[in-house]
Amino acid sequence: MRSASGNSNRSRLLTAAGLLLTGIAAVRLCGIGIAYRSGPAFYQKLAQAVRMDADTEAGKAPAGAVSDGLPEPSGGAEESGVEIDFSYLKEMNPDIVGWLLFDSGEISYPVLQGADNTEYLDTMADGAKNDAGSIFIDALCGADFEDMHTILYGHNRRDRTMFGRLKLYATDPSYYKENRFFTIYTQKDAFRYEVFAWYEAAEDDAVYQVRFAADNAFAEFAAQMKKRSYQDTGVSVDGTDKIVTLSTCSSSGRRFLVHAKRMGGEE
Repeated sequence: MRSASGNSNRSRLLTAAGLLLTGIAAVRLCGIGIAYRSGPAFYQKLAQAVRMDADTEAGKAPAGAVSDGLPEPSGGAEESGVEIDFSYLKEMNPDIVGWLLFDSGEISYPVLQGADNTEYLDTMADGAKNDAGSIFIDALCGADFEDMHTILYGHNRRDRTMFGRLKLYATDPSYYKENRFFTIYTQKDAFRYEVFAWYEAAEDDAVYQVRFAADNAFAEFAAQMKKRSYQDTGVSVDGTDKIVTLSTCSSSGRRFLVHAKRMGGEE
């Protein structure tokens, strides 16, 4: 029979062990939380540092910008009064091939292209490991956005950073009106796009095709995109359009897709 003191010691040891494990778990969860927040914070500061509006004094960061060691804006592609400092971006990482900016400003990120479609899943634009990852182009697509179909991937994050806001096209009736247009900046050009469709699909869906045998094959492909949309936007699309697809995960375990066509001029 164990003594009362023996049982008491065993109880204290179990309690201490439990507290230790709880403490370790808390530290790990805290670390996960910090990592979860650090990714978006980095991208927010980067966006403030490399973007300069036309009405901003040259050589001076936009109001509210936090430099944190990042450069002040200076040059780059220009469209709709916005310049992106690609000199700094390329110095940071030569895999940065563009910048995606929605007119609402809610989605504003560098666009990268790796050797394959896993390289930037958990790697940020500066090379740091983080589950936020990066917005990146399908490895089979051209980095100049001149393909008939270019696919960009990004994580669907709970805090609605990266591509976490795309799901709002399906859930918020006003979201499309406020996020109908976006621009993709490169070192040489600035391309305007208009969103025309969104829906869910399987990860191996034919919509992920990026090579086409003939123009008529792509025309049918584009028509199917519009036909599958959860909402009729009234935006026409045909085989002569260059289409960008934004792809992210959905809560159903499928993929959520947003399609946009390149515009010939200002809306």
